Amino acid sequence: MTARFYAWNVARFDSSNDWKIAKTRFPIIGTVAKVMAAAIITSSQAAELYVSPSGDDANLGSAEKPFLTVQRARDAARGDKASTIHLSAGTYPLSRTFDLSEQDSGTHFVGDGGIRLTGGIEVLAGNVKPVDDSEILQRLLPEVRGKVLEIDLQVLGVTDFGGIGPRGFGHPYLPAPVELFVDGEPLSLSQWPKHGQSGEPIGKVLDDGTNNLARGERPHGGTFKYASDRPARWTKAEDVWITGFFFNGYADDTLKVKSFDVTNKTLTTVQRHGYGFNSGKPWNRWTALNLLEEIAQPGEYALDSKTGKLFFLPPAGKDIAKCRLAVSVLQEPMVSIKGATNVVFDGIDFECSRGIGVYIERGASNRIQNATLRNLGELAVCVGMAVDLDRKTISPAGGPWRPSGDPLFNRNAGAGHGIVNCKIYNVGAGGISLGGGDRRSLTAAGNFVENCEIHHFNRWDRTYRGAINMDGVGNSIRHCLIHDCPGVAIYLHGNEHLIEYNEIHHAIMEGDDMGAFYMGRDPTERGTIVRFNYWHDLAPAHATHCLYFDDSGGDSAKVYGNIFRKAGSLSTVNINGGSDIIVTNNIFIDCKKPIRMGHGGNEWRTKQGRFESLIKNIGCDKSPWRERYPELLTYLADRPQMPRGNRFANNVLVNSPASATNGFRMGNNFTVSKEPDAKNAGIPDFAPIPANKIGLEFHQTH
Repeated sequence: MTARFYAWNVARFDSSNDWKIAKTRFPIIGTVAKVMAAAIITSSQAAELYVSPSGDDANLGSAEKPFLTVQRARDAARGDKASTIHLSAGTYPLSRTFDLSEQDSGTHFVGDGGIRLTGGIEVLAGNVKPVDDSEILQRLLPEVRGKVLEIDLQVLGVTDFGGIGPRGFGHPYLPAPVELFVDGEPLSLSQWPKHGQSGEPIGKVLDDGTNNLARGERPHGGTFKYASDRPARWTKAEDVWITGFFFNGYADDTLKVKSFDVTNKTLTTVQRHGYGFNSGKPWNRWTALNLLEEIAQPGEYALDSKTGKLFFLPPAGKDIAKCRLAVSVLQEPMVSIKGATNVVFDGIDFECSRGIGVYIERGASNRIQNATLRNLGELAVCVGMAVDLDRKTISPAGGPWRPSGDPLFNRNAGAGHGIVNCKIYNVGAGGISLGGGDRRSLTAAGNFVENCEIHHFNRWDRTYRGAINMDGVGNSIRHCLIHDCPGVAIYLHGNEHLIEYNEIHHAIMEGDDMGAFYMGRDPTERGTIVRFNYWHDLAPAHATHCLYFDDSGGDSAKVYGNIFRKAGSLSTVNINGGSDIIVTNNIFIDCKKPIRMGHGGNEWRTKQGRFESLIKNIGCDKSPWRERYPELLTYLADRPQMPRGNRFANNVLVNSPASATNGFRMGNNFTVSKEPDAKNAGIPDFAPIPANKIGLEFHQTH
């Protein structure tokens, strides 16, 4: 069944437009795919190895005498090409990264359901005890005394508890601290104000931290006033953090508290916030984290890193003695695939880890399919290398980071990799980071995410860690269902990507000045297509949007055949200074402002020289750039006429005011056609939208 499924998937991808482009610009990809498909189909002639939680690594790895560990099976498979490793139902703990390299090419890891790779350790009933320390009991709220339980992590052998932060906008990805999971569900770090409530407003800012540094002054945390009396209860708390939107509504941050002055009601942080602290906006609020004193709701916990104890209130209706408990330990990627071709994980789940689920680098045609990836501290899957703020390559444990000063950085992500038919949820900092392709040569990679459901993927970081962050050249997102996230759903960099047949809803549920889809600040990132998607119930408050082409980003994008319903508070398609963006043949239903044209990018075009640097460094006067994007050759000379060439036409507006599209003729040739509303006839040349093909195509197997 695995061979048939994979061969079908290769054939299906082989027929797609972006795959044809990839094969044309990178011919070896087509050859590799055909070879790999043939290898899979004939895999019945290769080695068949078996692994079971009741096995023994001294066994032969047969069905009757299976191995105990995937590591032993991998080593045994290296003597044969195109081996299949069958995993029996059960849990397989990983205390360190499971590494696969070129010598593992062609190996398939196959499960039939109930197979879990885990980066955590089990917590037995004997390791869970009621709190009996009198000092701890006094710090707890009266109503939960006698109900809060504790786990001594050091007794379990856990001595590295990780860090809660700093994390968020402008920070590199960070593994989560130790987390507790009960019957496969994550508990929440204790907080005040409580879950579901608005944060506490930031009062008068006494020191914003970074915006007004005197000469020679070192960066430092900020200080602001607050109104509540609640912090007076926290005088014995030592590891308190605050999270929130401290200045702009698109920049979340989580910083450590240096001190509370309960007399003067001021709070001072250890670290700075990149924009400095601010007050007055609806989102300028803070929420305190990791307070023993605020464990109040079932399923909350607090971590005392000094004693190594984790305190928690059991989830509602749970008898802990009868539950499956686990704590996350592993901070490195659970599985690393470097340089291999045609490695497949089929029907195997990844869970309970503090870092990344799967890391893929180089190679071709590797697959993660029919899997559930959940309860991870960072990303589920990272395809391609990462760089830090100093533009040095770093371990994937640090997460992907794209510095704005290096537009040609090649993540060495390989080609033809796919994440297919997966469920991804309860992850900490975005779902998938999908790199691939070379921008210098405009070579497409053909990496793709297909038929995946991705939701609740921002437990720790809330902005710009999308369900899918995609970069490079020629990658795609198809037939996915993305929903329930505080920030962006799809975050894009690069050229000639394809976003099609997806359903996206309940994204951008917090914050301001963001879009469910976002590209920005680089006019050389051209050629993306956004078609046949259903975007609905998005971005209900503040200045939020559905598609956000920000500060001259996403130029020459084509947006057509989409259905938008209640998509964006300020606007649905926000073209903030970009050019040559075509929005045609879409349906807008109950959208306040279908199209908006802003002024973004003007300062960088005329003053800062950012765009000039990007265009010169990209080599737009050399092949293949000069042939592919001749408009970049005159972009700098044409700056006074920017933005230009945008078009909004042939769209249907239903309960969306036609007046909302009038008066946005900024620059030359910005076209706004008069559109019919629900009371008028349809547009004669409006092309049918294949709505029946949008969304997931078939259900996951488990």
